Amino acid sequence: MEDHSGQTTTPGRSLIIAGLVLAWAASIGLALELKNLLTPGTYPVGSDPSGDIAIAAFCFFLILLGGLLAWRGNLVRTGRFSGQVSRTVNLATLATVLALAITGVAGILIKSANAAVARQYQEYIPSRPRPDYSYPEFPTPALPQTTPTHDPSARYLAGPLLYALDGLKAGNIWISLSPDGKTVNSSQAYLERIECSVQEGDQTTTYAVEQSEQLISGPLPVQDDRFYGAEDSAVIHGVVVSANEVHGTLYLRYIDPATGRACDLGNFTWTAAPTP
Repeated sequence: MEDHSGQTTTPGRSLIIAGLVLAWAASIGLALELKNLLTPGTYPVGSDPSGDIAIAAFCFFLILLGGLLAWRGNLVRTGRFSGQVSRTVNLATLATVLALAITGVAGILIKSANAAVARQYQEYIPSRPRPDYSYPEFPTPALPQTTPTHDPSARYLAGPLLYALDGLKAGNIWISLSPDGKTVNSSQAYLERIECSVQEGDQTTTYAVEQSEQLISGPLPVQDDRFYGAEDSAVIHGVVVSANEVHGTLYLRYIDPATGRACDLGNFTWTAAPTP
């Protein structure tokens, strides 16, 4: 066969080249996806590899399609593309294209579902066991603490308070941040029935605080995305990562409002995000 430029072309040659190129490119994609799927630590707890599995399957069917195109081109080149052979190749190609379409749609749906789950995913943090009622209360009764005034213009963030030693949840923290993110108006920690310790001579006595609300009044300036605040009952360090995340550490102690005795609650870590 001769084209318009006078050069002789072989029937089916373009199909062979297209099929081989498609199979080669798809095999690279499949190899990369398999490496990703088989590498330990690629998917942390809570993530779903279904999207990458769908992409790997899509690449596999592309390799089959490329092989079928190359086979068709070879049959055309040798003049054997007719009768039962052509029907078999056409059916195989149609089945592969249909499998590609189903895999592509499934991959898009899985990707969308994973994105929706990821947006709503919240890591479960187990709470630290509360001390039983054999512990003496400290103090009894507790006096109510000041509640900060709600500011409609402020940004409010909240998150769990975790014990620094074991990472278990002890309560929650609440942050009031100025709209420009340059000032922490106030922060308040809420804890329910936790242990605290008092050093009495050479002996440490463990008590239980039924409920504690520790308020750190502001304003606290944010400099280089960091802020610091200290009072008699609390010391807080924080980092403003973005408008949607603030994290840091917190040291707390409970002061008996009647006697002035202090009971150490401990060190905590925290991460706060915008409240709904």
